[in-house]
Order: sequence, then C-alpha cells, then structure tokens
Amino acid sequence: MNTLRHRLALALRALSRPAPRRRHRMRGMTLVEIMIVVVIMGLIASAVGIAVFDQAKKARVDTAGQEVRTMEHAIELWRQDHPSGCPTVERLVSDGILNRRQRTKDPWDNDYIISCEGGESSVHSKGPDAIDGNEDDVPRRRN
Repeated sequence: MNTLRHRLALALRALSRPAPRRRHRMRGMTLVEIMIVVVIMGLIASAVGIAVFDQAKKARVDTAGQEVRTMEHAIELWRQDHPSGCPTVERLVSDGILNRRQRTKDPWDNDYIISCEGGESSVHSKGPDAIDGNEDDVPRRRN
C-alpha cells in the first residue's frame, strides 16, 4: 500500500504543479543566411563601384576636351602676335596668354601636344594610355 500512496502522492503533486512553460528560443541567423547577405551586399557594392569608375573616366575625358578647347583659343591669341610660329604650353604661360594657375597638363598628368601646320594649329591629349596617335587620344570636341 505504501507504493500506492506513494504513486497517488506523486500524481497529485504532478497535477497541482503548473504546466511547464516552453521557452521561446530567440532564433539567430545561420551562417548560410549571413553569407547570402554578404554576397548580396558585395554585388551591390561592385555595381556601384563600376558605375562610379565609369563616370570618373568620362569626367577625365570631358575635362581634357575642355582644356584642349581652352588651349586652342590661347594659341589663336598667341598667333595673332606671332603668325609664323608655333607655341609651346610653357611659352603660352610665359607670354601671359595662359594663366599660371591653369592646368598645363592633361588629367592623366601628360603634356598636351600642340602642332602647327600651315596656318592651322591643333591641340590634343595623349589620353589615358599616354601613347600618342591611337584611338584614345582626346582632340577638341567639335560642336
């Protein structure tokens, strides 16, 4: 009988206790989820980086075109006083045609090329590869 009482006591104790609460575990992110987020962020960053790089390259070419136009105007002014010569960039600066604060090199830090043939003069930049006479040279933009 002792065992029956003991079993009844255990059963009553079990019924009198409140039901155990299940803990809601906070579920964290798995390593795979974190890796997916990192890959997506990398793809977005690379797309933005490529767009910015292309815009910077275009801006350098545009700047060189504007500076070529400025140089050609300066040469026209210089040739009014020196009809038979062909100036250098240094000569345009020393004669006061170009301001000393103006850029005298292209955006890739190369000298501008000035050529005079007959009564015509032209200016161009060697472009990003710094090699004269190929497709990336920057002539004056004709509008």
